[in-house]
Amino acid sequence: MDHRPASTLPQRLLLWLGTLTVIGVISGASWLMINGTIPLSVFGRGSIPSAEQCPSSTQQPVVPERVRISVFNTTNAPGLAQEVAEELSDRSFRVAEVDNDYFADTGFAGIIRVGDRGLRQAYTLQQHIPGTMVDVDDRADYSVDLILGSEFSAQDMEEAGDLEMVPGPLRCSTD
Repeated sequence: MDHRPASTLPQRLLLWLGTLTVIGVISGASWLMINGTIPLSVFGRGSIPSAEQCPSSTQQPVVPERVRISVFNTTNAPGLAQEVAEELSDRSFRVAEVDNDYFADTGFAGIIRVGDRGLRQAYTLQQHIPGTMVDVDDRADYSVDLILGSEFSAQDMEEAGDLEMVPGPLRCSTD
């Protein structure tokens, strides 16, 4: 003998309406993200930096051992972040994290995201990976994030022995 209460028409109707509401909310939010009303940077690490916000001061390089990097892959190339992290580790950089990330526009080689305190670290990394752009955020430490885009090519990384580490400005755009 089954002691469960019989499902009533109002309960089934409520279940269907709830399900349709959830599907509608998800579909609506997806559409708003696709057409740009909701910025996708809410879910990832931001957008491509603008050159107007670039620090104009000359940066002194630091030794790679003083640069702590997190490497993020935004492309469909599996293992790219791990490959770059291993290369940077071979060059004595301290790799803290390797992971994937989401970026709406991946049409860039790389973005180096750093706070004001880590500008020298960003400059040092930028010398090893030409074609990257620096984006300054509000972090308070010296950590550096390297976000790899679809235009990144491992062959573009400069050979560590060929680098002449001299002071210079940061590049914050591809111009």
